[in-house]
Amino acid sequence: MNQRGREIVVDGYNLLHALYHPAPSTPLEPFRRKLEQRLLHFQTVHRRTLTLVYDGDGRHGDSSTHSPLHTVFTSRRKSADRWIVDYVKSLNPRVKMVTIVSSDEEIRRYASAFGAECIKSETFASMLTPRSGRKGDGGEQEDNRKKFSSDELTGDEVERWKLLFKRKQDG
Repeated sequence: MNQRGREIVVDGYNLLHALYHPAPSTPLEPFRRKLEQRLLHFQTVHRRTLTLVYDGDGRHGDSSTHSPLHTVFTSRRKSADRWIVDYVKSLNPRVKMVTIVSSDEEIRRYASAFGAECIKSETFASMLTPRSGRKGDGGEQEDNRKKFSSDELTGDEVERWKLLFKRKQDG
């Protein structure tokens, strides 16, 4: 595990669907490649160890690549959710240095009960999406509108701030 920061374990198809919203019959391979490129960029910028876990393409067992993004394809008999749960269980005291990215409430509850930090795929997706150039309802830059707004933060915005401050503490 990278000593400079938290390891991030990503439920691959959860994040893929949160980012790209592919139609049910659409082949997922092009979306996987785009997702992996975004995660490689994030990994480089934030100097985090990333493990990307996809459901069952490993024929007889889990298969993985390690260069430079660690990607796991679980066996057909094991879901990405089950792999993540098993991984969290195996970490023991090091689990506090892991952030789990998943939309699955059960996985997040389980991982946080063991001491892992958890974040929804949709929240993490918003962190991977550049914010500059987005327009607010009034035609102004969204960042400036939010900066001076008295509106309460959304749950996703709170999660982004928590992750940002956690990174500063770890650094």
